Amino acid sequence: MCRILIFGGTTEGRLLSEYCHQQKKKVWVSVATGYGKMVLPESPYLFVHETPMNEEEMEGFIRRNKITLVFDATHPYAAVVSKNIACSCEKTGTRRIRVIRESLTNVEDLGAGDHVVWVDSVEEAVKYLEEETGNILVTTGSKELVRFTHLDSFEERVYARVLPTVGVISACEEIGIKGKRLIGMQGPFSQELNEAMIRQYDIRYLVTKEAGAAGGFQEKINATEACQIKAVVVGRPVVESGMTLTEAKEFLSEYEAEEEEEDDKKSPSEAFGIRNVSLIGIGMGGPEQMTGQAVKALKESQVVFGAERMLKSIGDLIPGVNLIPWYLSRDILPWLNEHKEYKKIAILYSGDTGFYSGAKKMIEAFQTETKENQYEIEVLPGISSVSYLCARLSTGWEDARLISLHGRDGDVARELLKFHKVFALLDGTNTVNQVCGRLIEEGFGHVSLSVGERLSYPDERITTGTPETLKDGSFDVLSAIWIER
Repeated sequence: MCRILIFGGTTEGRLLSEYCHQQKKKVWVSVATGYGKMVLPESPYLFVHETPMNEEEMEGFIRRNKITLVFDATHPYAAVVSKNIACSCEKTGTRRIRVIRESLTNVEDLGAGDHVVWVDSVEEAVKYLEEETGNILVTTGSKELVRFTHLDSFEERVYARVLPTVGVISACEEIGIKGKRLIGMQGPFSQELNEAMIRQYDIRYLVTKEAGAAGGFQEKINATEACQIKAVVVGRPVVESGMTLTEAKEFLSEYEAEEEEEDDKKSPSEAFGIRNVSLIGIGMGGPEQMTGQAVKALKESQVVFGAERMLKSIGDLIPGVNLIPWYLSRDILPWLNEHKEYKKIAILYSGDTGFYSGAKKMIEAFQTETKENQYEIEVLPGISSVSYLCARLSTGWEDARLISLHGRDGDVARELLKFHKVFALLDGTNTVNQVCGRLIEEGFGHVSLSVGERLSYPDERITTGTPETLKDGSFDVLSAIWIER
């Protein structure tokens, strides 16, 4: 069973997760960013929760997944997150172990010397720099970077070294730190590279946090001394107690052995039992398009499969649920057979499960490949693109010909010869421009043609014209079209 949760996003969290992978120990790993997930190994033993959680969401996650042990391996300066973890564990009666990063200044006096200025907070660092002149290299991360914009002429003085992700870069640009003063790089960095940056940008003050060896603290301090500049060091907010990484690994190994012994005592029916699978049509993509029954099934799920864009659209509804970007039975079924601890499963489909949907093949795959009737399948329909588009056009579709050219062969012009109304789903091969050309060839250049793009999303667009007027337009490859003659 997977009853252990690691809050990571740090070197310690990654190393502890890698240890679990090597030892074939199943654990949940919670990270706050996509980058935090990317540095983890691909492993059938690591179940990654990618989005940040507040205290209430942590508590729900722990209860829902019956977590019995939590490792807090978050950053030494993430005081709020650590407090939320502690509170959620206290409320659920779950054991918590803080994985501490040893402070270098406790080992040897690396933070001493005239070139080092110690402060208690980022606010105090800014206050100190207000009285000084010269360029500043901030290496404390992006979250508190906005405080440095309070400095006079910050646009000319402040250089920021941050993670090279789109979200971080965009956030920095929004507060006015951009261009050559925004350095997107992933550390930790060598002393030589720190020295090169200091000289390149004529830095007089380097702001850092005492984040230990994993954060490259020693290399920064040595670089400032070599370049004869000041290091402004933000001390750790509190003195913490807990386990070192080595001690956490030893404890984890012994604790998991006890968990496995308990699981071995369970009968097969207790350990596995019947598993519920909900095949859910989510409409065109907007969460408000789902039925109440679909939302309820999602909130009760332990793992949700689907295309990445679908998972992204419903992620806010189900914080703490494991989201896996797969939608083919050949990927999903082997994974479920390997991870039998999941009892509530959801698989997402765009539009309606009964209209050119992959749900039909998924049902067949479960019926063919599963044994001992261990799955109960429930199909929850959604709003189809044809019903949505026709509603937006204030028309009915009961007498229309419905076809899909999404990965299929077909001829809209031939269908229009037999039917007065035709609805079609398009793709990158069968585009709006190609359909317009074909209609014009068959003498349908002046029929009414409506194109629906990004239906139900905030940037939805519906364009009505004729094949002649729309033939040279630019449209989304996954458009839906409605034709009347």
